[in-house]
Amino acid sequence: MPSFKTLFTGTFTLLKQSPVYFRSVILMHGFLLLICLPLLGKASYFILVHNQIQFLALSNLPTLIHQHPIALLVFLGIGLSTLLLAFFELTFLLLSVYFIQIKQPLPLQTLLKMTFTQIAHLRNGTVLFFLYYYVLIMPWSAFGYHADLLTKFKLPAFILDYIITNRRLVGILCLLIYLGLLYGGLRLILTLPYIILQHMPLKKAMRTSWHFTHQYLIRLVGRLLLIIGMLIGFTGIIFYLLIQLQAFIETHTAAGFSSAVILMTLLQAILLINWGLSLVTIFFVIIDCLLSDSQFNHPTVIYASLKRNMPFSGNLWMLVAIISLVGVGVYNWHTLHAITIHKPLSISHRGVSQKKGVQNSLTALNQTHRLKPNYVEMDVQLTKDRQFVVFHDFQLAPLTGYSGTPQSKTLAQLTKMTVREHQQTAPIASFDDYLARANQCHQKLLIEIKTPTTDNPELVRHFLNKYQANIEAHGHMVQSLNWHVVEAVKQAAPKIQTGYILPFNFSGPPISSADFYAVEMTTVNRHFIQAAHQENKAVFVWTPNDYQAVHRMMYFGADGVITDNLKAVEQAKSRNKQFHYAEQLAYYVIGIG
Repeated sequence: MPSFKTLFTGTFTLLKQSPVYFRSVILMHGFLLLICLPLLGKASYFILVHNQIQFLALSNLPTLIHQHPIALLVFLGIGLSTLLLAFFELTFLLLSVYFIQIKQPLPLQTLLKMTFTQIAHLRNGTVLFFLYYYVLIMPWSAFGYHADLLTKFKLPAFILDYIITNRRLVGILCLLIYLGLLYGGLRLILTLPYIILQHMPLKKAMRTSWHFTHQYLIRLVGRLLLIIGMLIGFTGIIFYLLIQLQAFIETHTAAGFSSAVILMTLLQAILLINWGLSLVTIFFVIIDCLLSDSQFNHPTVIYASLKRNMPFSGNLWMLVAIISLVGVGVYNWHTLHAITIHKPLSISHRGVSQKKGVQNSLTALNQTHRLKPNYVEMDVQLTKDRQFVVFHDFQLAPLTGYSGTPQSKTLAQLTKMTVREHQQTAPIASFDDYLARANQCHQKLLIEIKTPTTDNPELVRHFLNKYQANIEAHGHMVQSLNWHVVEAVKQAAPKIQTGYILPFNFSGPPISSADFYAVEMTTVNRHFIQAAHQENKAVFVWTPNDYQAVHRMMYFGADGVITDNLKAVEQAKSRNKQFHYAEQLAYYVIGIG
């Protein structure tokens, strides 16, 4: 394992040579993450509110151009600023590691001067090329760059529904595209270092990187995978041991809460160290690859004229570190002390539990009602003759064998069709019949209004004319993937509890008049739910189907769970309310807070 030994010996030698590195990197990243990016987020929110712009989408682009041109320019500026901040940090890290690796570590002030010099000479082509890398980095940087502006973008509901319905197909397609882009990114990984350290033109830097990595690619990928695997494995083992230690302490002593605060702070410190170590090793590999190029010219001109500034006092950094640890500890004490695992609403997904029934059918409603869920979630669509049918998919064929869509058939035609699922059959139900049966057995509904292709302003008006009084009288709720539908329902019928469905959480709660958000469980965490609660919005998660998943959502603070397994929800809700802090630490790690 000579590569392994060389890599980690060189890395730790690098760290030993420059204790200032972590100070500089952590300080810079903290400044960007905690000050610059939040300010940009607040600026975008202020512009939206000041100009009464509720969302951003292709559909309202002409309106923005004609009515809010200055606001549109500001949004473009915010997006560009976010990209420049990312480029600034990459350049800063690259220069830091390079000069440490050639045994000429520079103080923070000098590195900042050099980084600003690179930004001043930045060209449009380089920005566009970095945007390519930004796309590659985005899936891995959700906890680093929090782009609030993303929450204001709205995709058409039919696109979101297609993504949800065909998650596996879309996921595989996205993965293949990403892998293709990733291969190109690895072959061009030295482009920016050549531009920054050699002042190469973009095209020449790309050609040089592509040619050089032809022979180096397998070694490069192997070393990067080795780094990722070792860091994940090391961190995972440490986390596991700390959580087991917490379980032992709270089982055998009365110091469970105090130890949880200390160990939670230690977990966060390890995450920070792991982040810094990840960066230094990855950039170490990139620089090492660059230096192995026999044609690489060390940029002596760059650093020969730079003055060496005195680094900050070690005592000052120690004081900052102590204050930070105490502050984080106090925050963790408050967080753990404030945790309350309340019982969320149980909501049966499409009216079925444990596959005992056909989705959205009257038969399943009758069976599921006996399990006493708080709500039954179901779907309604508009038919050809302007009636409403209970059906989820936009195509009839997968469930019925008939071609066409619910919108292309009359209600009479649809109710004669049979749905086959879970080796069972049931006729398609009209919404009138489904609603009447739910009211008869006092079962509240969570009604999803589905819009298959385009926004239909008349749909909401027609729906409320027929059902508003009934929905309000029996306490049913309404939700939709379509932001326009949600806003229209809430404006026309403010008494109806209305929800906006988010198939994924990119960067926090969006702007909406909704009373609650329904979020896919794999992208929700405690931060999202806390942010929603600060806006007085409830959060329903879908679809946790086992005890551990439900209990984790309860720990995050979910107000409701939309599930295919009501038994798992009842099992989690009936559990003793006594806290197990080891479990809370495990959920913290899983949900990154």
